Amino acid sequence: MTPPLPGRRRTGLPLLAAAGVLVVAAVAAVLLDAPVAVRAPLVLLAAVATAVPLAGWGWRRSVVDRVLAGVGGVLVALVLVGVALGVSGVGLRPRTWAIGLGATALLALGVRAVGAGRAHEPSSPPAPRAEGSVRRAVLRTSPWALAAVVVVVAALVVSVRSVQDSSTPPLQMSLASLDGAEAVVEVSSGDATGPLELRTDPGDGSVVTYPLLSVPAGGTVRTTVVVPVRGRVLVTVNNPGQVQPLRTLVVNR
Repeated sequence: MTPPLPGRRRTGLPLLAAAGVLVVAAVAAVLLDAPVAVRAPLVLLAAVATAVPLAGWGWRRSVVDRVLAGVGGVLVALVLVGVALGVSGVGLRPRTWAIGLGATALLALGVRAVGAGRAHEPSSPPAPRAEGSVRRAVLRTSPWALAAVVVVVAALVVSVRSVQDSSTPPLQMSLASLDGAEAVVEVSSGDATGPLELRTDPGDGSVVTYPLLSVPAGGTVRTTVVVPVRGRVLVTVNNPGQVQPLRTLVVNR
């Protein structure tokens, strides 16, 4: 038997190191709120670069097995890290999710690097495959690979959008200032919304409806309303024609 070649034991370590660099770059892009055109490709490349060496580790030999293991590993990591952050006091937000996934990926790559460093080369090289068999194998696995890419991309898009939607501030209303019979009401929203209707109701039947307003995404709209100098008045914001208010502000003087 030919002894293993020490110089070839760590041939996979540069690829693992490159995958780790991509993971760090993707996490940094999310933390720094880089543009989507930069952030999205980095996240996708980091996911693929992490899944490929991990999926080829161990008993998996066929391409289909590796593709399914890689896709399944990415999806399982997304779900488990999201659940762990959701039930903990950290909270599930884009930045915490990126840090959690990045730490998990780096840990897995580190374990894989230790295994690659201890691996030995086989005593004899595997027999080369015939050209026709390689072509047939590629044709058989191409649909699976395409489906795997579609599933991973769709899962990433849905996951990121759901996290962004859950972290978007809801519609809010507050009292900015109060001077005599005039009150300045602020209506803000994380998403663009409108038209909205602002009303004042002092409780004596003299309800006043103000002109419709629209709030831009992440913006604030100020409206000056008339309130009694003494007494209690309800300031509400609601959709036109809707009885149940979206937000209610009580001014008691």
